[in-house]
Amino acid sequence: MPDLLPSLTIDGAELPPPVLGRAVDRLTAELQACGAGPGRLVILSDPAPLPIVVATFAAGNLGAPLALTSGWSAVKPPAWAEVRTDGTVRRSPSWPPAPLDADIALVLFTSGSTGEPRAVALSHRSIAYQGRATADHLRIGPDDRLMLPLPLHHAYGMSVLQACRHAGARLYVEGAFGAGTVLRRIAEEHVTAMDGIPSMYRILGREAARDDRVRRALASVRIRGCGGDLLSPVLRETFERQTGGRLHDGYGLTEAGPNVAINTPHDYREGTVGRPLAGTSIRVTAREIEVSGPGVMLGHLDLSTGKIQRDAFTRDGWLRTGDLGDIDDDGFLTVEGRSKNVLIVQGETVAPAVLEDVMRGAAGVSDVAVVAGGGGARGDRVLVFAECEPAADSGSVLARLREVCRRALPPLLRPDEIHFVDGLPRTASGKLDRIALETLAARR
Repeated sequence: MPDLLPSLTIDGAELPPPVLGRAVDRLTAELQACGAGPGRLVILSDPAPLPIVVATFAAGNLGAPLALTSGWSAVKPPAWAEVRTDGTVRRSPSWPPAPLDADIALVLFTSGSTGEPRAVALSHRSIAYQGRATADHLRIGPDDRLMLPLPLHHAYGMSVLQACRHAGARLYVEGAFGAGTVLRRIAEEHVTAMDGIPSMYRILGREAARDDRVRRALASVRIRGCGGDLLSPVLRETFERQTGGRLHDGYGLTEAGPNVAINTPHDYREGTVGRPLAGTSIRVTAREIEVSGPGVMLGHLDLSTGKIQRDAFTRDGWLRTGDLGDIDDDGFLTVEGRSKNVLIVQGETVAPAVLEDVMRGAAGVSDVAVVAGGGGARGDRVLVFAECEPAADSGSVLARLREVCRRALPPLLRPDEIHFVDGLPRTASGKLDRIALETLAARR
């Protein structure tokens, strides 16, 4: 990875590399004075982009592992030093008896969308590989300008930061997603690539359908990366119709560093999440996706002991993702959903995403989530929670949902219940919160 710091603009304020460099040098000196170094954990709980960028590069200068806990304030691992909100450093008295593994560079937390958040230990090698391999895979270079309206304390946003640093590209970070701000930045700064989650592109696509200037701005972006959750075929097709541009969806998970496979403008196959990064290998065992390569985590970190746990790996060292999928003969990966979230109806196993894709095609539906409910005579009951588009009539939307399901689904997979909600529960990273949805389902 080049030693040069990236050119950054955060919430519209330009941060030239020399200015960023001075901030990084100051924090590096403070951390060093507190004894931070290889195996000696530094913790940061500030969710703002600038402190995360500065702490990431300062800890990296010392080879110290950095834990980004913002978004999960209840999770606070024992640390050697803590970077406080005001940018000062406090040495923590709660350091465990032995330092962490010296290979650990970054500790990130999973989204908790399917269970309790877990601490993921990524190595220095993983971070360097992800930045290089992602930039090379997408063919990002120094002339590119990337828009990132995603949090940096999650693996997706962090991977974009590292890719920009490797490529020497300019990065525009937004602390919060606002459609107007993002679209204005794309037009004014001649953004060539952006990353977002499906719900963001759903909003941007609606704006494009109403305003031809928005459509042209979105169509001018070369790479429209989409991750963080499954991209439904309905959204993919609708966005392309609204803007004339494709969404380049990919697949990754925090435990893999995170990027595994990504569709690109020069190597794209509809219905898949693309081919793996160079150096990353994928195999499918009993429908579960397994990953191997330099980006994969060292393991989950036990915060009470400081030890690395390898329970997510197979005996021969492959990461078990818990995701269902398939690989075609050309190496393109298809992801069907989480193995833990399947419905079992009359002995048939079905991923909720399959049913959700059908229902998102109903006019007036903004988004939908399918959850397994207990107590059904034929196995799981199929429960649906749906969001209506603004100004849509829920009664009319319900009728259209029923009709779409009647035409596209066999009787045993049609919804037992459909409930409308003002907003589907989501994690801090924008994924559907399956645990919260299960809680909603249990109340029905």
